[in-house]
Amino acid sequence: MIGKVSFKVGQTSYQLEINEPQEMDTLHKMAVLGNPPSYCQVCKNNKFFKLDSNKDKDGNVYMNVICTAAGCGAKSKLGQYKTGGYFWKKFEKWVPKNQAGAPADTSEENSEDLPF
Repeated sequence: MIGKVSFKVGQTSYQLEINEPQEMDTLHKMAVLGNPPSYCQVCKNNKFFKLDSNKDKDGNVYMNVICTAAGCGAKSKLGQYKTGGYFWKKFEKWVPKNQAGAPADTSEENSEDLPF
């Protein structure tokens, strides 16, 4: 089944065409991807967001809705179920390990700060 969904995050509009063999899988992806989070529990913002993506060194892709309200920067990550399908996590503010009271990790393996 082919399904089309349109949505807006911040100032950008997106259109997706989803084609899954099972109708329920198409509907599931349309529902989740077409309704990204629009309320930040961290700062109570409901207006200022952007869609962002990054890849880690292993090639894994991460999708995030970022709260762009002044001073917030919290992220809602797109999670993936092991059995297939997606879900949006609640907004969380990212705090580097060295600012959370833990000693900074200076090992070469963990020297790259990834934004997820």
